[in-house]
Amino acid sequence: MSLKISKYQKWFIWGITSLFYLYETFLRVSPSVMTHDLMRDFEVNSASLGVLSSFYYYAYVILQVPCGMIVDKIGIRRIVTFSTLLCVAGTLLFAGSENLSLAKLGRFMVGAGSACAFISCLKVTVEWFSPMRFALVAGLSNMMGTFGGICAGRPLALFVNQLGWREASFWLGIIGLGVAVVAWCWLKDHPENQANKEQHAEKPFLEGFLSLVKNKQIWLGGMIGGFMYLPISVFAELWGVPFLMHTYNVSNADASTASVMIFIGMALGGTFSAYLLNYLKSIIRVMRFSTITSGIIFIGIAYTAFFPFWFAFILMFLAGFFIGGQVLCFTLARNNSAADISGTAVGFTNGIVMMGGIIFQPLLGHILDVFWDGAVTGSGVRLYSTHAYQMSILTIPICLLLCVVVLRFIKEPDMPQTDL
Repeated sequence: MSLKISKYQKWFIWGITSLFYLYETFLRVSPSVMTHDLMRDFEVNSASLGVLSSFYYYAYVILQVPCGMIVDKIGIRRIVTFSTLLCVAGTLLFAGSENLSLAKLGRFMVGAGSACAFISCLKVTVEWFSPMRFALVAGLSNMMGTFGGICAGRPLALFVNQLGWREASFWLGIIGLGVAVVAWCWLKDHPENQANKEQHAEKPFLEGFLSLVKNKQIWLGGMIGGFMYLPISVFAELWGVPFLMHTYNVSNADASTASVMIFIGMALGGTFSAYLLNYLKSIIRVMRFSTITSGIIFIGIAYTAFFPFWFAFILMFLAGFFIGGQVLCFTLARNNSAADISGTAVGFTNGIVMMGGIIFQPLLGHILDVFWDGAVTGSGVRLYSTHAYQMSILTIPICLLLCVVVLRFIKEPDMPQTDL
């Protein structure tokens, strides 16, 4: 099957890969509106729930480099289609799981299927767009992912409240089948350019990959990106909704509406960072501004109990907006790697970034359990105090402000002016 797209073809190809990224982000964030139901049905505490959610990241992180290698070698069409189907299978298993082990396996499969999503978006950016547009299109790709988080907020919460988390998860799996069909029918691996193909064939992969492993700048950029992503991977994707439910005594639908403001802010902030980079012409200055500002705002979020509920919306939006500079860690990766291993470089960096979910989702749950005062609901689910949530969430601004120290060791790369 073919489709004539003329000069808009590159945006069409990018749109399909971004659709998959949106879908997998939706699946990743979905447990945030199911926390109480999952804790009740599987009879687990916060630390155990954090482990269940983080099983997504175990697979996601492990497969980043292999996915980058595969995308570089065989292209995006087959891997995006297969990965979408793996997400579908994992979601359906999660929906039907009767014990914690099967639920973990389902989340692991979803993480495995999701591993190539962002890599594919940035690989399309490298293959189909000029280097001057990389920061901008990477920001737009990040925006598409945040739309998945937005949809996994209030809309999914209402869906879960109406149908239950199992049936809602089942329908999420069915939606993925449509995404797989679109990817198989219309994705193209790369532009029909012989010179581009020859470039891929000529350069040895192993030499390039080892250069990534030995590159201190790649490791430092990934570490900063991981800290900067904690407001998403730890707060918005898991602990933000129960925190707001407790703080303001609101439903999961209302709490998710406030939490999703982080995604809306980041959707705009990622693109804004590309414009700011074009103005300041310094990745380090943009990322430093991003981490300091968002870190201060997140201190306010930790103590949001002192503010009215409407003000929490503003704080969430601002935190997401200013953390949008996180996407520039992938610009660092792109500028520190050759084009023919760009997928591997992005995957390697993204693997480091997503380690934050593995470490900090259970860690914040453990901190909650440490400060638990013994209160439980009628169904036996633990209730945590405002103080416990504050001690847990303060981990995020501490890590954000640590980025300022790590940024001192980042070398400002030579880069072309962003074409806006």
